[in-house]
Amino acid sequence: MSQPKRGIIEPLAKFHAQVYRNGRIAVPKNERDYYGLDQHDIVELIVRKYEGDKIIGRGWFLAQLTVRGVLTIPLGLRRELSISDGDFVEVLLIGFIRIEDVIGDHGLRIMKALRSNEYKLISEEDEKRLLSMLSKGIYHISYFGE
Repeated sequence: MSQPKRGIIEPLAKFHAQVYRNGRIAVPKNERDYYGLDQHDIVELIVRKYEGDKIIGRGWFLAQLTVRGVLTIPLGLRRELSISDGDFVEVLLIGFIRIEDVIGDHGLRIMKALRSNEYKLISEEDEKRLLSMLSKGIYHISYFGE
């Protein structure tokens, strides 16, 4: 009986990125568009550090996308691999979670409000409504943008 042939396992995407201040890199727009990734989504990545044409280190991490697909390589990983601002790294996208699929539309609106440091001035009536929910045993985050 013959052994099954092992194929090359490919990542979802592979790209090169320049490391900016504080370890920030960006997932290219065409990759985000192709997979439908947006701000707040979580990506699973492998980052490779090269010296010449040789890989000298690699690491795995999860990161949350911010505006324009920006994410941060964890500080500890940057230190372990000696990744500095201005360096180029190879990035393998190996998985992702669309946050909206996990927390729903309501949760996504709350996350966007939280990230934007959104606040609302409220009326006395709004305050009474919010406090009345506590007296009814309703404990949830209210979002006035609904």
